[in-house]
Amino acid sequence: MPHNTDFDHSHYVPILKGKQGELDALQKTAKKLIGSFTPLLEVPPIPPAYILGQDEPVPSKTIDEHVVHVSEKFAEALANYSNVFVDGYYIETEDELADGTSPVDNIFEALRTQKIAFVPTVGIDRVEDYAESVRRAVKSDGRGCCLRLVESDLEGIVELPPQIESLLKFLGLKVKDVDLLLDFGPRVPSKAALPFQIEALPSVNDWRTLTVASSSFPVDMSGIAQNSVEELEREEWIAWLSLRNKRKTSKRIPTYGDYAINHPVLSEIDPRIMSMSPNIRYSDSTSYVVAKGQAIPRKRKNPTKQEEAVRGNLLPNVQYPKLSTKIKNHPSWKGDKFSWGDKFIDTCSHKECVGSATNWRAVGTCHHIAVVVQQIANLP
Repeated sequence: MPHNTDFDHSHYVPILKGKQGELDALQKTAKKLIGSFTPLLEVPPIPPAYILGQDEPVPSKTIDEHVVHVSEKFAEALANYSNVFVDGYYIETEDELADGTSPVDNIFEALRTQKIAFVPTVGIDRVEDYAESVRRAVKSDGRGCCLRLVESDLEGIVELPPQIESLLKFLGLKVKDVDLLLDFGPRVPSKAALPFQIEALPSVNDWRTLTVASSSFPVDMSGIAQNSVEELEREEWIAWLSLRNKRKTSKRIPTYGDYAINHPVLSEIDPRIMSMSPNIRYSDSTSYVVAKGQAIPRKRKNPTKQEEAVRGNLLPNVQYPKLSTKIKNHPSWKGDKFSWGDKFIDTCSHKECVGSATNWRAVGTCHHIAVVVQQIANLP
């Protein structure tokens, strides 16, 4: 991937958690959009299993099983993509596989075998074994790497240049071979401070690509009233637009990145103590529209007929068609032909439909990607 200012101005980098719903969204995204964005896929951690009678969750599979599963699912989802960033942050401290090899090396090798053109992602403070895996991938594939800086890295702006220099020397790379990602996570940078943070970067004009990402999406839906439709401002998009408006006076305007319809910090729900309210996440030009239903109350041993009737009215196949209709009646509705996700919502509004949490994450993510790609394409 050569140094390309078009990437900066007309591209999009969604950071995805590598869960099945997001992988499905990548497969369902219209082929005509695929060249307009480069996903950064995080290798998810081993999912927890919650066992009755045990306080703490246990790993649901071995690291060997997890690596095989992730490799297969990533390769399947990325078959049509000519470029993707892959970050093994969540498994960098996992034990070696049964054969003594590195989990990260194995995932990289599996993607290589499937002809997936991935760019390995590294950070300043990754463990030595992980940095070694990235170095081997850099040497083997010749695609450089993505350097992902987090907010704490930028706070030490004086120490940053020698740290970067040391890491790139270890990897055998020059600045021009590296995609630089500034990841602010859940703290959307202020519109006033962001231009100065960009200007203060070492070698700001020499990075192969430069992306800034953050997310204002909430950590959960608890702040949204049940049986309501609420709008939440897409603060990260507004901050980037403000930065782009300064393009005549700035050294470089970075590519836009976000976390789609996710909070940046991974969290797991313990199904033994928390039941989820059905919800649909639908992105608009400057807001996230969330249609939220109501969680089904826990079933008592001897429920009354009235309690059974209440539970019946809260079943997913009753709630989701209503939530879909609410989205369609909202001013943000883009029509059933806008994306695969929109078609799914339209179909659901006309009949009984359940859809798992995985399905609905795919719906919202697919729609969000289409929204952002269109927004960037339509900028003057």
